[in-house]
Amino acid sequence: MAPSDYRLSHAPHRDLEAEALLALGRLDGTLGTVGLTTLRLFTIRLLRDLLVAALRQEGYMFTDQRFNAWFAGLTTLSDHPPHSGRPPRVLCEAILIELRHSSWDLLAALASRFQVALLAPNDYLASDHVGSNHPGSGLAAETAHQDTHALVTAARGLLGGLPPFSHPLTALAHLHRAAGANVQFAPPERAPEPITMGSIRLTVERAAAPSPRWALEMLWGEHWYAAKLLAHALPFPGLIRLDALRAGQSTDPGDLDETPTILATALRDVAQGLCGDLIEAERLARRLKDTPPGKRRTSRAPALLELLSGFGPLRSAQLETLLGVTRIGLRTMLGALDAVGMINRTTLAGVHLYAVNLDARAADDASDLTANSSLSSAALGEFDAAMADIDALLARKGINLDEADEDSEP
Repeated sequence: MAPSDYRLSHAPHRDLEAEALLALGRLDGTLGTVGLTTLRLFTIRLLRDLLVAALRQEGYMFTDQRFNAWFAGLTTLSDHPPHSGRPPRVLCEAILIELRHSSWDLLAALASRFQVALLAPNDYLASDHVGSNHPGSGLAAETAHQDTHALVTAARGLLGGLPPFSHPLTALAHLHRAAGANVQFAPPERAPEPITMGSIRLTVERAAAPSPRWALEMLWGEHWYAAKLLAHALPFPGLIRLDALRAGQSTDPGDLDETPTILATALRDVAQGLCGDLIEAERLARRLKDTPPGKRRTSRAPALLELLSGFGPLRSAQLETLLGVTRIGLRTMLGALDAVGMINRTTLAGVHLYAVNLDARAADDASDLTANSSLSSAALGEFDAAMADIDALLARKGINLDEADEDSEP
């Protein structure tokens, strides 16, 4: 299939392509205008979202509260683990270790810190819930790590084999086509499996292991960063669509015709979602500035609030590690913040989980985001100029969207 077959070359689809490209451009432009506190809050949240997305792609079902307790080492992740999911702690460790080598220094530093703060138990490791058709069947701890890291290596190799296309949607189409043709990332088919119960032999159809597309989504930002399409190597959880992977395997022309729409929709929705996360991070950053000034000068309370606001509830042992403070120092910070109503505390298995509480200052944020944000004055003007450049670029490209991009041809 020619690369141009993935392009939204028909007029009814051009608006969708333009929306996707504009959303990606706005995301990249906004990342260059926000302050460091906003960027840290955004990156912490993105790191958590990537871990959660990977676990759910592997088939684990859990609530946000259950993830918080599991990450803190207080419970298993799920009461009903999937038949073929990789061990969740091993999976998260592999992601955090890989991101320690990110070209984005901020993401690499945060991944390194949260790797040490991961207190989750080795639940489901080498248990019989892992199917015999899965690479992780009956694995010991060392083998489970080897299997998961081998998958990450395979994802790195697949992306390294893709040329740096200048058109984001063309690049995304080639990614889906390569993943759909790869035995480790293609959506698997259900397979019959014989079982024996005494003298009775049966054949059951078990669901195969899910496509571990999280490994590609984790690293895709590096590919776009190398192609100079992004200023930072962002993970893109949710960008790879199973329906597009299946369409690439289909012989039905109708399925192939739907692929460009699927890809443009996925890029638009993920980029817009990340922009929304940036706006939320900016809102949080402004609210955190309202921390009592005296305490902000004499403690690491702002860093503590950033961690809890960005990642969610954490226990004291994790906070001590993340902040590099003693138990007494952390207790002093928590006590000071609790005194002004900025900390919530829940207790599980005799252990406290701490969360930030900004409700008391909610009234201060009733105004529009642009009224008193760091995206104002010179920074806002720079952002608007960047958006104008992007709009002009899209307008120029829109004239020839029916034509294949010469730089996109292999």
